[in-house]
Amino acid sequence: MTHSLKLVAIGGGTGLSTLLVGLKSYLSAERLVMQAGADSNSALRSSTVSSELPPPLLSSLTAIATVTDDGKSSGRLRKEFDVLPPGDIRNCLVALADENNLLTQLFRHRFPGEGALGGHSVGNLILLALNQMSGNFLAAINYARDLLGIKARVLPSTLDRVDLVAQVGGKTMRGQTAVKSRGTPIRNLALDPPGARALPEAIEAILDADIITLGPGSLFTSVIPNLLVEGIAQAIKDSSAKKMYICNAMTEVDETDGYSAEDHIRQLLRFLGKETLHYALFNSAPISTEMRLRYAAEKAVALDPPTATFLEAPSIKFISQPLASEARFVRHDPERLSRAIFEAYNC
Repeated sequence: MTHSLKLVAIGGGTGLSTLLVGLKSYLSAERLVMQAGADSNSALRSSTVSSELPPPLLSSLTAIATVTDDGKSSGRLRKEFDVLPPGDIRNCLVALADENNLLTQLFRHRFPGEGALGGHSVGNLILLALNQMSGNFLAAINYARDLLGIKARVLPSTLDRVDLVAQVGGKTMRGQTAVKSRGTPIRNLALDPPGARALPEAIEAILDADIITLGPGSLFTSVIPNLLVEGIAQAIKDSSAKKMYICNAMTEVDETDGYSAEDHIRQLLRFLGKETLHYALFNSAPISTEMRLRYAAEKAVALDPPTATFLEAPSIKFISQPLASEARFVRHDPERLSRAIFEAYNC
C-alpha cells in the first residue's frame, strides 16, 4: 500500500468516533509502538525494528467534527456557559486515545443521577475547564490531546456558535434535537446564524489530504452540518484527495425514515456537488433477524447497498463490503471499515 498518506475524516457523533478507532492503528507512530510491544525481543532488536516494519500507512490523521449538538450534556454546557458543544470532540479524542490509559477511561466516565452533575461526561467538563483556562476552544482540544497522548488532530469545523435550522413538518425548527424529524422529512437545512467561518486549520487539512471521508453518521445532524460551514464544501471540491462517503448500515427514523442508500447520496450531493465524490461505501453484511426486529421496533431498517449505477452521478464508484458488526447495536466494524477505505484508495 502507498505510504505517508494524509487522511481527513469528516462527520460527528458515534459514526466518526467508530471510524477513528480503526484508523488510529494506521498512524506511523502508533504502528511503531504496536510492533515494539508485540515483539518479545524488542529490547534486543530495537535497532532493527524499524527496518522490519511495513511502510507507515498514515503520516497524518485529522478528524473534523460538527459543533451543532445541543442535546444532553453538550446542550446543558452550551446553555450554561455559552461554549461550543464538547461532546463530539470528546468522542473523537477518546476514540483516538489508548483504551487502557486511565485518563481515557476518565474522559469517558459519565456521572449518574439527576443532580447537577448527573449525565455530564468528565471529558466534557475537562474540555470546558481547559477552554476557560485558555480562552480558546481549539487550544483546549490541543491540551486535551497532549493529556491523552494523541498524535492525530481533532478539529471543529468552525469556532462560531451556530445552530441547525430546518423546515420539519411545515414548521421552522431550531437546534439539532428539534430538527430530528420523527417521521417527517427534513427540508432546507441551514446554519443560524448563516456565514459561519470554517476553521483555517480544517481547510488546510482538507486541501492537503490524500483521502477525505464523510460519515458514517447521522446524515442531517452529523455529516451535512460540516458542509454548511462556509468554505468546507468548496475545499473538499478543490482538494485533489480521493473522496469517499460511508453510508450508514441502518436508517434512522428521526432523519432518514424511508430512505434508500441512493437517497443518502442524493441528499449529500445537494450540499457537496455532483462531481465531488469518487467512492461510496456500503455494508453488505447480513443483519440478523433478531437485530432487524429490534430496529423495527424503532421503525428503522437495514440499508441495502445499491445494485445499479447512480445515474445522477455515474462517476461515483459504489463499493459494497461486509462492514457492519452486531453487539448492542448495528455498527461499522472499525478495522473492516479502515481496510475498505484503503482498498478503495488503491483501486
